[in-house]
Amino acid sequence: MEEMWENYVNAKENNLSTKFNLLDFFNFGILKNGLTENDKFSVIKGYAKEKGFIKIIGTEVHITKKGLKEFQKDIHDWDTLT
Repeated sequence: MEEMWENYVNAKENNLSTKFNLLDFFNFGILKNGLTENDKFSVIKGYAKEKGFIKIIGTEVHITKKGLKEFQKDIHDWDTLT
């Protein structure tokens, strides 16, 4: 999520699109080695649906209004173990 925030801030500062391709994220590539690409998409899409901080359409992802509010906090939902 932090990588997405950095990309979002950079995009806003440079008047670029704030929609990103999941496959472009470094951390997506290292997500639980041993999982297939479909498994990785399933995990990320499940998280997106459950938390609502990001929205995924195909392989495109963007931060939702709820996600923007969460990023403004000092401690984020994804920083804590549940």
